[in-house]
Amino acid sequence: MLRTLFLIVALVCSLSAASAKDAAFDSFWSDFKSALAKNDKEAISSLSSLPFESYDGKLNKAQFIKYCDKLFPKKTRDCLVKQKPLADKNNYCAFCGEEIFYFEKVKGKYLFTSIGPND
Repeated sequence: MLRTLFLIVALVCSLSAASAKDAAFDSFWSDFKSALAKNDKEAISSLSSLPFESYDGKLNKAQFIKYCDKLFPKKTRDCLVKQKPLADKNNYCAFCGEEIFYFEKVKGKYLFTSIGPND
């Protein structure tokens, strides 16, 4: 069932990849990659939807910053900075290992919003 859901998400994302350029997302993605590359947790948090829903509950900014190394260990950061997110309507997703990272418009601004399983 999860595999089917993943395939549907991947198909929708890939079908939308050919959509028109989104300058707002491109700017967000450049900032997000830069923050990841520097492991700038403050910047990563400012580019994330807070409170952030994690496996450990809702995280406020201070908690998110402390939790950042669990969300973005070096291997994941190195992977994400090399990714080209796929468009799905006004949302984007990027795949790294066992996880899918989601980026959505929140109040007119793109933010990192969640992580799901890539199974």
